[in-house]
Amino acid sequence: MTALGSKGTHHRPARGTSPTPADHAAEAALIRELWSAQKAHVAANGLDTEEQGYLDAHFSMPLTLRRRLAVIDWLARGIRPGDRILEWGCRHAVDSCIYRRRFGTSLELHGCDYVEADFYKPFHDFSGLRYAVIRHPYRLDHPDESFDVVTSNGVWEHVDDEVNSLREVFRILKPGGLFLVACLPNRFSYTEAIQRRLGHESHDRLYTIGSASTMLRAAGFEVLARDRRLIVPTMLNGFPRAVKDAYGKLHGLVWGCNGVLERLWPVNRLASNLMFVARRPADG
Repeated sequence: MTALGSKGTHHRPARGTSPTPADHAAEAALIRELWSAQKAHVAANGLDTEEQGYLDAHFSMPLTLRRRLAVIDWLARGIRPGDRILEWGCRHAVDSCIYRRRFGTSLELHGCDYVEADFYKPFHDFSGLRYAVIRHPYRLDHPDESFDVVTSNGVWEHVDDEVNSLREVFRILKPGGLFLVACLPNRFSYTEAIQRRLGHESHDRLYTIGSASTMLRAAGFEVLARDRRLIVPTMLNGFPRAVKDAYGKLHGLVWGCNGVLERLWPVNRLASNLMFVARRPADG
């Protein structure tokens, strides 16, 4: 995405340039280690375990871990050493843990969500992010023009007030700062349609490249890049664990097929996820 490079920033390191290159095997091992510590933390402190089964499936399967790390790869292309970053709706802050591993202490990482600060303590401690609990339907407890980058990984589609939430992200970005949106559910996704048909969990709101771009521009952003990702399913939400395990053994084939189909028009219109790079104008 050549659009990630902006005029006037040639004196800074290139975006996505991290001291530690991506090592998915080591990063997957780190996530599993942190997840094991998280389960022990939940058990020791009597915390609500409602979400744990969902996350256990995601963090224990090679295919879903590979998917997560591929999304982080995409997001990390918009990050530079020295950036001040907010992981909007960070939850467990897995993304920030991987940013920390790749970029070291050069990043100032922040996170926000509705969960209490100590719930995901092992992940938050490793990432070293500064966490803020969201107490308002859309308002963020950060000053104007605070961040170089705000990331959204599967968050935008869940907020209560889309219009004001996007305006808040715009407000807290520095002029020229980037808003990186990953995994926005595609209205034309055939996997989403199948999930709905089977009565499995699906998204309440779906988007197109056009509708999401319009909302971003209405909030003041410039849309620099758009992408469609994941044609062959990688999650299988709602299916029995045995089916997921059997399918997960095909992760190499699944990933190879996705790599081809994501570049193939018009097949890629059926992708599960839409991705956007948006920027607050330098004079905005």
